[in-house]
Amino acid sequence: MQDISGTALLYSGELLDDIHAKTAHGLLRYSDRFQILGLIDPKFYGSMSADHVEHCKDNLEIYKDLSTALEELTQKPKYLVMGVAFGGGMLPDEHRSVVKDALRHGMDVVCGLHQLLSEDPELAELAVKNDVNIHDIRKPKKAEELRFWNGDIKKIEIPKVAVLGTDCATGKRTTCQFLVQALKESGIKTEVIFTGQTGFLQGFKHGLILDSTLNDFVSGELEKAIIDCAEEEQPDLMLIEGQSSLRNPSGPCGSEILLSGDVDAVILAHPAERKYFDNCEAAGAIIPALQDEIELIGHYGKEVIGIAINASESFDTSGLKQEFAIPVLNPIFEDIGPLVDKIESTLITG
Repeated sequence: MQDISGTALLYSGELLDDIHAKTAHGLLRYSDRFQILGLIDPKFYGSMSADHVEHCKDNLEIYKDLSTALEELTQKPKYLVMGVAFGGGMLPDEHRSVVKDALRHGMDVVCGLHQLLSEDPELAELAVKNDVNIHDIRKPKKAEELRFWNGDIKKIEIPKVAVLGTDCATGKRTTCQFLVQALKESGIKTEVIFTGQTGFLQGFKHGLILDSTLNDFVSGELEKAIIDCAEEEQPDLMLIEGQSSLRNPSGPCGSEILLSGDVDAVILAHPAERKYFDNCEAAGAIIPALQDEIELIGHYGKEVIGIAINASESFDTSGLKQEFAIPVLNPIFEDIGPLVDKIESTLITG
C-alpha cells in the first residue's frame, strides 16, 4: 500500500464545505504522496479550491465531473481519490458513477471508506476489465500481521505529544500538519504518527489506521509505529494524531494513545462553537466543557499544554487564554507559534 503515489484528482461529492470532506481538505493543504491536479465537485464547479478551503498548497480548479476534468487537464491523473467520509462509511449509490467513470478511463481509485470497493462485484469487474486497481485504505490487516503491546515503548526517550480532541472532526490532524511544519522551521525535527486514512494519504511515514485495526492489536500497532519512527527517523519530537475523543459515545478513543503511546503531553483540539458531539445531536450528547476534559486527561497522568480551537474566524480565543494560562489559538486563522514555543520550552529545552 505504501507504493501508492503520483498524480491524482480529488472527489468531494458536493460536500467540499462540510467537515466530512476533511480528507479532501487535508490533501488540498498537504500531500507528499499525491500531486493533486484538481477537484471534482458538482456543487462548487467553476470556482477554485482556495475559495472554500484555507491554506491550500495550490489553488486548484474545481470541475463538474470527471469527463470535464480529463478534457481540460493537460495530463491524465493516475488516481481518483475519494475525499469524503460518507455517513456510515458506505459509498452512497449517487456517488458510484464517478468511481465507475474513473475505472473506465483507466484510473486507479483510492478509497478510505469502511466499505471495501475492491470487493464490490461490479466495481471489481470494471477494474479488471480496464487493468487498474482499487486501493481500499481501510482494508483490515490479518491478525497474524499484527502485534500486541509489550512495553518496549518505555525505552523510547524521544518526547511524544498527543493531539487529541473533545470530539471527532476538530482539526487534530490539521493541527499536527501545521505544527510539524512550524517545528521543523524552528530546527526541531518532528514526525507525525498518523492514526487515520488522511494522514496515510498525505504521506506521513509511520502510523496505523486505528479504526480498521483489530481492537486487541491497536495498542501494539501504535507502539510499533512509534518505535519504528524513533529508530528509522530519529526525530527530536513525535506528534501522535488522535481520533474521535475520550467521551464521544458513538466511538470513544484516546486512552490507547495516552497510555499505550506513553505520551509526555497533550494538545487538545476543541470545536468551540459546537454543542453536541458530531452526529449525536438527536441523542442529546453534549460535548464536555474544556476544563472538565483537561481534568479527565489529568487523571491519566498527562498534562494539556495547549489548546487548538476549531471555530470560525470571528471566535475570540483571548478569554480561554486567560482562563487556562496556556497557549490557546485557532490554527487556521492564527499564528501557531505559541504552541511551538510551549512544546519547545516544555519538552525540548525545558
